[in-house]
Amino acid sequence: MYREMLERVAAERGLAPPETIRIGTVPREKLSEVLGASEGAAATAREAAIGDVYRLLGLLPGGMDYSTAVRDSLERSAGAVYVPGRREVWLIRDGPLPASPDGLAPWEQRLLAHELVHAIQDYHFDLDALERAVDSIDSWLALHALLEGDAVWTESRWTASALMPGLVDATALEPPSAAPPPPPALGREFAFMYGSGAEWVALLRGRDPEAVDRLLRAGGPSATARILHPDIDLTGWSFAGPAVPSSVPSDDWQLEGTDRLGEFLLRSYLQTGLPSLAAAQAAEGWAGDSLLRYRAAGRSVLALRVRFRDPKDAGEFAAAHLELLRMRATTFEIGAAMTTATRGDGVTVIQLAPLTDEVTIVFADDPVSAAVLAGFLLNR
Repeated sequence: MYREMLERVAAERGLAPPETIRIGTVPREKLSEVLGASEGAAATAREAAIGDVYRLLGLLPGGMDYSTAVRDSLERSAGAVYVPGRREVWLIRDGPLPASPDGLAPWEQRLLAHELVHAIQDYHFDLDALERAVDSIDSWLALHALLEGDAVWTESRWTASALMPGLVDATALEPPSAAPPPPPALGREFAFMYGSGAEWVALLRGRDPEAVDRLLRAGGPSATARILHPDIDLTGWSFAGPAVPSSVPSDDWQLEGTDRLGEFLLRSYLQTGLPSLAAAQAAEGWAGDSLLRYRAAGRSVLALRVRFRDPKDAGEFAAAHLELLRMRATTFEIGAAMTTATRGDGVTVIQLAPLTDEVTIVFADDPVSAAVLAGFLLNR
């Protein structure tokens, strides 16, 4: 019976089902064992780098660790998970798996259908390979918006055809949950992946049923701006990271890595203090960015240079970001070439005056390192 369900979900997705798949149950208190076994060294290193960026941006409250926050949110609220590479779907429930999907509650069947879509994606496109190929935080978020949006789209079609005709109460499709909400920044990410991603997938499929598969074969959509602005690809738009010196201020500094924040995360960062509409409007002119992670005196320092479509967009973003700093700062000093603020969490943030269509911001755990890097990047 589970095979029949898999084949029906695969038919909705328009792809052949995996030849083999394992479906099991795991109690919530043991979910961490399943999740821990599925993580590789590359994923752990990426999470650590993302965590450093999130901390310096102040995206999570009270110095909360990114990896811990994501894991806690998943362990508290997930109803089912798929383990890439192992073709395992785990329903989070006490007791054994019923002999048939009919023995599951409607909301469990819906969640199972969602994870079966991920199994189908893995079979055809190799989710682990897609993860390894992403080159930035931005492309990682964009990829997952595509994967989750595809799963939501397919799951919804399966639910409409397989569950809804015999359902008396539509609320039975919603899982009972007493889990606390995730931190706001993670809540915005989940809404982007599952909500915006599903809307985007529906639009892509409406234009061309093969578009999603082509994107997955190509490695994903590459930038969250493509999801935030669905018509952007029709304009011949492309993004490019602005130039930032690859050298370091002095010999005791190290450049640990480069990245790209992307429009969605830039918007989310502004939403740590600004209303969502104001944040979206300020970030909307994004045309590329370069994110550099340094190590100085054993501590992390971050430089973000964002390119906008024109100087007007850059000026609007710079003004919105100064407003954010005023709201979050314990000290705030405006200078001719740069504005320096210290947030309540002790992070020093320096914004350089916009240079044509680019804005540069420095984040550091100590004011000396922030000032050194800001001076180094000024007019470079």
